[in-house]
Amino acid sequence: MNAVITLLSIVLLAVSQPVLALTLQYQNKEVFLSQQELIENRNFTHKMYGPFRRQEVVYEGYDLSLFLQQNLNVNANTVVIDAIDGYKMTLKNIDSRPLMLVVKEDSRPLSIREHGPSRIIETDLGGRDVRNISLFDDWVWMIKKIEVIDD
Repeated sequence: MNAVITLLSIVLLAVSQPVLALTLQYQNKEVFLSQQELIENRNFTHKMYGPFRRQEVVYEGYDLSLFLQQNLNVNANTVVIDAIDGYKMTLKNIDSRPLMLVVKEDSRPLSIREHGPSRIIETDLGGRDVRNISLFDDWVWMIKKIEVIDD
C-alpha cells in the first residue's frame, strides 16, 4: 500500500510541475527555449494598467513580432498559440499589433497561478474599458507553443 501511495505521489508531482519550455515552430523548424532562457534574455519592459490585476503592472519579456523574427527568421503575421490547459487560439496581424510575450510581472517570473509561465498581452489598451475583462480576449495565458503559419 505504501508503494502505491509513493508512486501516486511521484506521478502527481510530475504532472503538477509547470511547463519549463516554450516551443516555437515555423514549417519544419522548431526552437525550444527554456523558461530560464526566456527570463534571462528578456529585452522588453512595459508598464501599464493590468486589467486582470486591477493595478499598474510592470511586464517584462519580448515584443512578440520581433521575438519570432529573431528566433524563427520569419516575419510572422498569423500564429497558433497552444496553452498548457489545452486551449488553442489563432492570432492574426501580429506584425501590426502591439503584442508582448510576457515572462515576468513586477520583477517576478510568472507561475501557472499567475497565468504563466509565459503569456501574450496587448501593450496598447486602445481606450477599452479595463473593467470589462471580455474585451481582452487576445490575452493568452499559460503558453507552451507558438506556431507561425502561412496565410
